[in-house]
Amino acid sequence: MASPKRGVGFLTELKSWHTENFQPASSRNFNTTALYGLKVTSSTSGRLVCDFPVTKRAQNLSGCLHGGCIATLFDVVTSGALVSVAPHGGVSVHMSIDYFRPTPGGDVCEVDAKITKLGRALAFSEVVIKNKTTGQITARGTDIKFVPAMQPSDSQGKGPIGTPMQSASPAAAIAFVSDLVSAYDDDFDPEATSNFEATALYGLKDISATEGHVVCTLPVRPPVENIYHTLHGGCIATLVDAVGYAAILTIRQHLSTTLQISVDYLSELPENEDCEATGTVSHIGKSTATATVQLRVKRTGRLAAQGTHVVMFSSIDISNLRCKI
Repeated sequence: MASPKRGVGFLTELKSWHTENFQPASSRNFNTTALYGLKVTSSTSGRLVCDFPVTKRAQNLSGCLHGGCIATLFDVVTSGALVSVAPHGGVSVHMSIDYFRPTPGGDVCEVDAKITKLGRALAFSEVVIKNKTTGQITARGTDIKFVPAMQPSDSQGKGPIGTPMQSASPAAAIAFVSDLVSAYDDDFDPEATSNFEATALYGLKDISATEGHVVCTLPVRPPVENIYHTLHGGCIATLVDAVGYAAILTIRQHLSTTLQISVDYLSELPENEDCEATGTVSHIGKSTATATVQLRVKRTGRLAAQGTHVVMFSSIDISNLRCKI
């Protein structure tokens, strides 16, 4: 039956699905660990298209492309599209994703990101993800990024972190994304993880739950960081996904499908801090449920991000099945 113990067990099993060969230190940031295999297929001014294989490392427990991995694709590919028209990849402010249908393991998805508006400080983009095998749209959404004012380059001709080595152009977009997903050492094993949560929630600890409420802590360390040495936006979205669902499991134990995830990115979660994630059920209906998730810097209590996770229930009761189902 549904209980706080169920929510704790769900998160505990999610974070443990690594093989013995997993070496998180061999990847220099989360972009590589999460998006290994991402390839740019087309780059034009304000638009970037990539292919991404749905290998085990990108899958959820049902063997399909993980919702948090989709959010990570949104984050990275929109930055690449932005680099084609701006001198910086930007920093996420808001992301909203609608999930239409799953992409099974073994298939390839196409990620198409287009900049719809570029202002002085904000860039707006739309993203569509398709299953290349069927041609069906599997997810669609929007992303808003803050584009910081550029500072002068240093004495070696290098600009701030997030600045492409080339001026804004389609070629710069290709180089930018390719560099992000290839920052790994010789001992990096792309097959040494069994699902996406094991990578995105690496180090998750201090999990507790009451009815309709789950709390846990994720240390901000290199395996879950972006190039700015803060918690990656894709990891934040995955926390909204996993912690929100865990909170729902404390009340209702049916298999569910994600309908929508949205995240507001309010401030950074710096390296060597602990991120405290709190998930609370805000609505339980006959066919859908909504959970809100807040992420704070644990040491100071500062709110860094908040999001919502909306799910649709199936008719399958999982009270007698293992948490990893």
